[in-house]
Amino acid sequence: MGVQTHRKRGRQFDTRAGWFMSVVAREPMDVVAGALAPCDLVPREAKLALVEAFGTEAVVAYRYDERERERRAADGMPPLTRPDVLNLLMALPLGEPVSASSLSERERRVLKSLPKGAAVRRDGSITRRAAHPVHIDMAFVPGRSWESAMEKAERFTPFCTRTVVVDGALRRRDDAVMRADYYGIGLLTVQGDTAEVVVPPRPFVRRRHTVAGWKFLEDVHRQLP
Repeated sequence: MGVQTHRKRGRQFDTRAGWFMSVVAREPMDVVAGALAPCDLVPREAKLALVEAFGTEAVVAYRYDERERERRAADGMPPLTRPDVLNLLMALPLGEPVSASSLSERERRVLKSLPKGAAVRRDGSITRRAAHPVHIDMAFVPGRSWESAMEKAERFTPFCTRTVVVDGALRRRDDAVMRADYYGIGLLTVQGDTAEVVVPPRPFVRRRHTVAGWKFLEDVHRQLP
């Protein structure tokens, strides 16, 4: 896999086989050292980008749904940001026509607000076209303190796999390992150019599809290059 560089707000992230990640913490003077992360933490084809979500910054490893991305571009479809619109779309099967008369009065009102390209209305039926635009493989939350980093990482629990990246020596290592293992949060420490996977992250299992989950993907997607 070739080098892929994404720049956002002066920060740079490179990915390659056995990818390299340079993370800048929330405070400009507080730099988390470059980390050589194991290539099996995320798929080799995953890309990296810095995003803001749930009041914090995280580096996400993501993969586009290329078919959906191309479809949205061709249709000129804007991001889906309204929860009521997402709720309606989730109630419709993807690619299958549904009689508009079967919708509730509230759903018919929302139907008028669907953005261009989200669905097709024809002959009294509506067919959903919109799907998830991106898959998030991991959210990496950097920090000098594992306590604060884990607190922020827990915000991503319903949506994707999480790993905290701690810059420097790990204080109260046993406590950090216990908490990370209990909550299924990956724990990665970085000292100089050396990175250690102290606790591997627990794989994310989507138990159900929710409006909040879809909105998370849309919010991240809007920030990607």
